[in-house]
Amino acid sequence: MESRWNVKSDSGNDRMKLALAMTFADEPMALGMSLMPFYAERYDWLVTQFRDWAFVLVSAFLYYDGKDTVDEFTRDLYRQGVSSFGSKAPTYHVRLYDDQPKIAWDFYSLLLTIQTMFGFALTDETSPLRVCRQCHKAFIASNRNNDTCSKCKDQQNDN
Repeated sequence: MESRWNVKSDSGNDRMKLALAMTFADEPMALGMSLMPFYAERYDWLVTQFRDWAFVLVSAFLYYDGKDTVDEFTRDLYRQGVSSFGSKAPTYHVRLYDDQPKIAWDFYSLLLTIQTMFGFALTDETSPLRVCRQCHKAFIASNRNNDTCSKCKDQQNDN
């Protein structure tokens, strides 16, 4: 679905709207709207989104941390939790940057942007999500051997 900017001269925010319209003329309107100070989503909707993401994240942690110690039925429940994550896929196109073809993602909403980044974080094999063995907080491991977050690792090195 395409959207277009419609800027009228009847309010005090005309300059900001005009600047956003000119800056994001070739981009989806949602991108510019998300940068406006009056852009907002309903709180209850945000709470639902964060609960859904937390469910998928916890399912992924439980699966990866316990897949060798739990039975097949439990592993299957964790798999179902992870696979419940889904969103509409962003579109993309190819642009030349410095004479190199690159994929340019077209995110039409902040939600889709966050969901896509979350999906990449869950599936990135080089930087897997982990739970710190000391503080039990989630972190992205810089390599496969990391089992503590950088904060706990720094505290360990200071002692």
